[in-house]
Amino acid sequence: MSWRRRPPAPAGRPPPGISIPRRPRVRPPRTPGGIPGPVRRSTPGPLGWSARLLPALIPLLACFPAHAAAQDPTPIGSSAPAEAAWDDRGSQVLGPQEALAALEALPADSPAPQSWGQGGSRKGWFGEAWLDVDGDGCDTRNEILARDLSRADYSRSPGIQGLHEARGAGAAVCPDATVWSGTLQDPYTGATIAFQRGQDTSATVQIDHVVPLNYLYAHGAWSWPERTRLLVANDPLNLLAVDGDANEAKGACGPATCPMGSSETGTWQTAAGQGWWPANRDYRCQYAQRFVSVASAYGLGLPQQDRDALHDALSDCLAGGDGTTSVLEDAAGTARQVGSRVAGSTVYLGLVALGALILGWGLIVRGARGRGRRGARRRSRPRR
Repeated sequence: MSWRRRPPAPAGRPPPGISIPRRPRVRPPRTPGGIPGPVRRSTPGPLGWSARLLPALIPLLACFPAHAAAQDPTPIGSSAPAEAAWDDRGSQVLGPQEALAALEALPADSPAPQSWGQGGSRKGWFGEAWLDVDGDGCDTRNEILARDLSRADYSRSPGIQGLHEARGAGAAVCPDATVWSGTLQDPYTGATIAFQRGQDTSATVQIDHVVPLNYLYAHGAWSWPERTRLLVANDPLNLLAVDGDANEAKGACGPATCPMGSSETGTWQTAAGQGWWPANRDYRCQYAQRFVSVASAYGLGLPQQDRDALHDALSDCLAGGDGTTSVLEDAAGTARQVGSRVAGSTVYLGLVALGALILGWGLIVRGARGRGRRGARRRSRPRR
């Protein structure tokens, strides 16, 4: 289906979908003889400035939420990528044609009867984070950072140190290959991000589960063996180093739905929400292919909304497109990305709060002026 972008609004008019009320027309007061009196003109009051700020504030406010051995890489499912060494599984991504076929072959969705909090959430269902499942002496997080970052530095010493120079000088979780710094070309946003290991800086680059753990649980992993859940949580095929804000904005969402709520509050739903796609259009085809590759490798069922979204994206990719099937979906993804960054910035939060105060003050003053004008008109009317 072809979508055309709406042309920009003519100069002086608000963007489509935003309606700014007009200032009421004030009739000139009349003298007792019926002759129009002088019209008092004033400079723009507080509401005038508030109305001008409103179009800029609405997008900002709308962005807020209206953050075992591995030699058995294909534990379940028969349509998995060709077997490869554990560390090489990240490259076993199906092409668009193969991914479409694998998508059709996926089993039916198997919704979890209760939310994952009942079984201990992340740790209870998928084990400790970033375990060394292949037994090579290095945790999964450092292995993915080493794979995805360029100019990786394996030592705290000045200059970029390779693996040989830094052997034995790393953290306990990966003594021979701890990544202390590097550069990420983020697939989700297209941004170039400098990574520095540290308590206050490591979260700038996070490791994303392409098929999120809560999503896996909600659609079948709740019934898988413990071993299988441990593997999918650390499988290089399902992991990418990405921008931290983008990862948090994605949450547990699939392409069209997200597991939401909890059994404790009676709000548990396995397929709710709006879904999520990377804001970087150049990566959407690869994202859809990798998502289906993981689902296929583990025999994961998907809800129909996600099947349809992936089918449309992959079909567009196969036809030479970028996987973007809807202008609205593209705008929603961008808004969530911007919203995540705004929510993490005290500067933007301060500006939004200031704008809200100005707007509220302007409305109050406007109301007071309106009452005063109505009273003046009543007093100026000639008595009969």
